[in-house]
Amino acid sequence: MKAFKSTSSGATSSTVATNLYISSYGNTITTLALGQAPSYKLEVTSTIDSACNPGWLVVDSETRNLYCIGEGLGTSTEGALSTFIASSDGRLIRTSHSATPLGGCSGVFFRNERGGLFLAIAHYQGSALSTWRLNHPSDTNEKQHQPNGPVLWQTIDFVLASPGLNPIRQEMCHPHQVILDPTGKFIICPDLGADVIRTFAINQSNGMLEECPAFAVAPGAGPRHAIFVSSPTTQGAAVTARSVLLYVVFELTNTITSYKATYPPNGSCPSFKAIETSSTFGDNPIPVGAAVAEISLVGDDLIIISNRNSPLSFSASSSDLSPVKSDPLSIFRVYPDGTFKFLELAPAGGSFPRHFSVNQAGDLIAVGLQMSGKVVILERDAENGQILEPVAEVDGLGEVTCVVWDE
Repeated sequence: MKAFKSTSSGATSSTVATNLYISSYGNTITTLALGQAPSYKLEVTSTIDSACNPGWLVVDSETRNLYCIGEGLGTSTEGALSTFIASSDGRLIRTSHSATPLGGCSGVFFRNERGGLFLAIAHYQGSALSTWRLNHPSDTNEKQHQPNGPVLWQTIDFVLASPGLNPIRQEMCHPHQVILDPTGKFIICPDLGADVIRTFAINQSNGMLEECPAFAVAPGAGPRHAIFVSSPTTQGAAVTARSVLLYVVFELTNTITSYKATYPPNGSCPSFKAIETSSTFGDNPIPVGAAVAEISLVGDDLIIISNRNSPLSFSASSSDLSPVKSDPLSIFRVYPDGTFKFLELAPAGGSFPRHFSVNQAGDLIAVGLQMSGKVVILERDAENGQILEPVAEVDGLGEVTCVVWDE
């Protein structure tokens, strides 16, 4: 297994302090301030009661708005969407709070051609997708937000005709994520319960989502999260049949599949064709109980995937130290034809890496470790993609669900 590597004294990284926002099932949002290299001092700036049992955070660094998407689990019958204004030091002030369908677990911004700014939310337990208008209808530069907070724009409910191959996890539709495609005109939603990838066209006049034909995946696979990878020549709506790939990770089988996206010349809904499938553990055996979580593109051709409940032993950075026990991150290299190659497993820094995100420079990875109750900052060699050892961490954060950079 991949060892922790010592941090290079000559490494270059972020040169200014950066804020990160951390949500947890402890009903909190914590702001962390990460100092510049080489010390990488990481400390808590503030902690606020989220009042929404947060599962996902979306930050608009330009307008200083942070959107907290709450699952509302336990005895709750609804989720929540809370809006916060972030000061320059990352302290948060709540400005609105709205009820949503139950189980909000992912969100993404989208726009229409008339200047509308919207937020789409996937609701795992609510078997629904909702959209919210963020800016005032008279605003065309996306600066004037709604005076009383986001306005519910649309709710799309999903119904499963019969349970899936895994009746415990696939007893109903479970939309798990929403992402925007490279053209900015379609939203993709993996549905873990229904074993389909849902596609929606954005109505450019009113911002409503119009459902395209969904495409089915392997029964019992349970699609969780996905990313698009587009060629460097793709710009805006100029997408060719060979320029866009979709990579999906499947929670119930711990696999990753690549798909080729084809966009018809008339602008209608894209279609997807499977290219390659692999275990997220490469040639290594899949640990019993393992559950893939997050996937992210780093640079132009590397994909990182986090795996939960699969503790492995990794050699330490020094030979006189005991092996490190950690859930792994999987590293893959992807190619323009949709094929990909497993490179290695690297330690995530603890247990249950539910979420992680990479900074803009591509040299630091913030990992949210749900069962360890902490966030670990991993250094990454931006040139060769190698994940190095942790450079900072903060614990006592509760069951971390999401970690985002404010850049």
